[in-house]
Amino acid sequence: MTKARLRFAGLLVVCSTALPAPAAARLVVRQLVTRGDVKVTTRVMATRMHMYPGDTVDFDILNAAEQRLIESDLFSSVHVFVDLPLEEAVRDMFLDDHIYLVDVVVEAVGKEYWFIFPTASFGTGNWGGGIAYANQNFIGRDVELVATVQYGELQKYVFAGFRDPLLAVAPITYEMGALYRLEQICFYTNHNLFMQVPTTMGGVDGRIGWVLSPHTRALIGFSARDQQVGAVENLAAGGTPLPYNAHTGRVFLLQFQFQYDDTRAPEGIRTGVRLFLKNEVSDLYWGSDFDYSKFETHVEFYGHYGWNYPSLIIDAALDYPTSSRGVPVVETLHLGGPNLRGYIFNEFHGDTLVSTQLEDQAVILHLHIPWTQVKFNVAAAVFVDAGILLERFPGGTTVPPPGIAVSPARGKLGDIHVAPGGGLRIILPGVMVPAVKLDVGYGIDVRSVAFTVSVAGGLM
Repeated sequence: MTKARLRFAGLLVVCSTALPAPAAARLVVRQLVTRGDVKVTTRVMATRMHMYPGDTVDFDILNAAEQRLIESDLFSSVHVFVDLPLEEAVRDMFLDDHIYLVDVVVEAVGKEYWFIFPTASFGTGNWGGGIAYANQNFIGRDVELVATVQYGELQKYVFAGFRDPLLAVAPITYEMGALYRLEQICFYTNHNLFMQVPTTMGGVDGRIGWVLSPHTRALIGFSARDQQVGAVENLAAGGTPLPYNAHTGRVFLLQFQFQYDDTRAPEGIRTGVRLFLKNEVSDLYWGSDFDYSKFETHVEFYGHYGWNYPSLIIDAALDYPTSSRGVPVVETLHLGGPNLRGYIFNEFHGDTLVSTQLEDQAVILHLHIPWTQVKFNVAAAVFVDAGILLERFPGGTTVPPPGIAVSPARGKLGDIHVAPGGGLRIILPGVMVPAVKLDVGYGIDVRSVAFTVSVAGGLM
């Protein structure tokens, strides 16, 4: 133990024996001082730390402020301290009767906060690509801006979103976005394309919520969209169109969301837990041309031991029509492709979904590109995907299509689709989406192998 640590320990012993109860901190913040490559304003820093001029500080408060800055994911390293020798800081906090003004120093190295990168994917019956821009510290104010343009075989869209994780005046967050999308809704039977329904959808949404903790927030919001549905295309020879909701019109949604996220990715592979709960309600009473409720639950667990990063992802969703106007066809639940590797992209459709993805990634190589500072990891992965998707309301409405007898859908063992497989990942440290991802899955019940390659998440 160093002499400085021994002196510090001795002072703490004196504090604990000389005082009948813990003394209030007598150091008062004069100002925040930043050192290093910080890239955010002092106001944003104070908001994230919950620390302002005039507040009292002690070691617990400083440690909590440092932890909040780490959890903001804006910095690769952070240290928060008072600009005093250790012994003097302890004496001024706990032993002296006077109040002292002190500078609180934030010594940090900021992460690269904006990216422009290409995205692409192909395999499992779909391909696409585009470009994305992401900035998590827009104009130095700790607000996030994302814009994406994608062009694909089945989906083409433009998206822009803005989010303020934490207001300076209160623990409130808000976000808004706009989306325009052209999509071919595909229907498959017996592992073959049966028909396609072209759709166009555009609209805006916004949410505001309460930041319950650095990891937890609850939001309410509203979404306004317009949906246009075209005539059936590529119908199988001699086939009769499957039931679907051909209604066109406005979709007005009231939304509730709850989010918990303590994940981090210092090596480019997530660790931690994510939880997402969402409820959307569309109804005639607020001008919507559709009536339905949609419940979604998404849970992710990421672990780490040695070079292994096991994960478990669980999804459950219920799309429930409440009238003959029902669920928009673009809101039909799908399974296959990225969420059920080994099957065709969006091969299964319905209104009641449960799926799991169990995976283990193992880092096998640490590489460095010569004459640059670029480092990346190569990981091997093995996985088992499983899911069930039932259609309790054919056509997405409460009125059965002509000639179709509707009985309560009950899940059977044969309805569960299972796909084992493996793959490779090229991973950049600090980035939660693999730079390149290759997966090969085998759909057991369809006896088919499916390949998927994606760049930076891709279209799917």
